[in-house]
Amino acid sequence: MQSQMEGASLSDIERKMLYFSETGWTLPDMNEVSNAFDRDYDEASYEQKIGTLAHNFLANSHRDNRDEFEAWKEAIRTIRQEDHYLLVLIDPRLSIQPDTQSPYRFLKLLALGFLMACVLLVIGYFYLKR
Repeated sequence: MQSQMEGASLSDIERKMLYFSETGWTLPDMNEVSNAFDRDYDEASYEQKIGTLAHNFLANSHRDNRDEFEAWKEAIRTIRQEDHYLLVLIDPRLSIQPDTQSPYRFLKLLALGFLMACVLLVIGYFYLKR
């Protein structure tokens, strides 16, 4: 675990908060954990701590272990499908962007292709009209 490698230990509450989700699967005792966290921890400090750990892990795995890096990307894609606090904790630049083959990308390309065809038809029309 990255926190152990860096000597930044996480308490039981801090570790459990990594599983927090409003809509997705979470730990059975998450209400108690969340209440204890709200009462006893500084949220901004915790978010910075986890963000730093995530950044360091990603930098190390990108450089040293491509399998870990690919597993990270797949995990982020998976949890993006639901509302997970972990996505807030990690720096948005670290959370891999959605797959470039998304339907929106396809629609943009389709619209661009249609626009280019229209422009070519107009140019062709004026060329042949002369």
